[in-house]
Amino acid sequence: MNEKLLALSIPVFVLSMLAEFFANRAHLKAHPKPGQLGQGAYRFSDTFCNVACGVGSQLFDPVLRILGLFAYGVFFAHGLNAFGGHEVVEWTVAFFAVDALYYGFHRASHRSNLFWAAHVVHHQSEEYNLGVALRQPWLEKILDVPFYLPLAFLGVRPEVFITTFTVNLLYQFFLHATFVPKLGFLEYFLNTPSHHRVHHGIDPQYIDKNYGGILIIWDRIFRTFEEEVAEVHYGTVKPLGAFDPLWANVAPWVHLARISRKTEQFSDKIAIFFAPPEWLPQDHGGPVTVPPASPDRRLYDPQATLAARAGALVALVAAVVALVFFLEARTTLSLANLLVCLVAVVAVISVAGRALQGSQPSAP
Repeated sequence: MNEKLLALSIPVFVLSMLAEFFANRAHLKAHPKPGQLGQGAYRFSDTFCNVACGVGSQLFDPVLRILGLFAYGVFFAHGLNAFGGHEVVEWTVAFFAVDALYYGFHRASHRSNLFWAAHVVHHQSEEYNLGVALRQPWLEKILDVPFYLPLAFLGVRPEVFITTFTVNLLYQFFLHATFVPKLGFLEYFLNTPSHHRVHHGIDPQYIDKNYGGILIIWDRIFRTFEEEVAEVHYGTVKPLGAFDPLWANVAPWVHLARISRKTEQFSDKIAIFFAPPEWLPQDHGGPVTVPPASPDRRLYDPQATLAARAGALVALVAAVVALVFFLEARTTLSLANLLVCLVAVVAVISVAGRALQGSQPSAP
């Protein structure tokens, strides 16, 4: 990502989340729905996990992006010079192409377990607010590399790609708002909070819809668009039931590995990693049909002790400070020292998350 753009965005993100916190709190006080999903509340444990996942994502980002940037550089060096110095054309093509290729990657992330196991982390929260936008997977960055290599071969300079890619992701932060209404004519071509609420829905009519980044036109063209009509329920079809950010990222892979180990047919042992998320081997019951989301479905919300909350807050602040140090010092520290820093931060936020839930969760 473009670190300058990211740094400039952080104060905006924080102020936006604070504003939404108070606005959502006032709305929920006026329209209480105790215990139900999708209220947009900033519950402490859920928000901790969201932010902790974001911190972990930024820790893994420099390590995993090395491979992506190397591959992009190789393709760029041996590719075409399609733009011949016409920067306006290059930037315009990059903007639309990055968005289209993001659509392709995002759609693949929902239709193959290999990608879904990484991407599902972003969907695990049972709330929907700007904090959820920070809930980023730790391993997804290595999986999206092949999708953007055509841009390198075409001749889009690495700095142009990185900037347009960053703008695309930063825009999506503001899509994670519960109470922003539909935005009139903008709904026809832009991805909006309404469209993205649909994407996060676990209701059968909303599953695997609205994959767009900045633009919604790709969904309209490829017939994956769905209008927000009925109330949206959030989370995953089978809830994670945990606030440990490490477990949130590991559990989907554990789930796939267990199925692969237990199923009888060798072909199914391999297929489970590439099949759609709803597919299961016959000896595990066969393909699953997504059931309607029950309005009485309860939140995963174990009551953490005051000590656990205080410890989690301290751990999160320490993790953010360590992240700043990590990003500043990564060019001077050895790989071994960087990995020690990464492991230490992950261990601290994982322990804090487990304390909030009170017990070891089972695999989803």
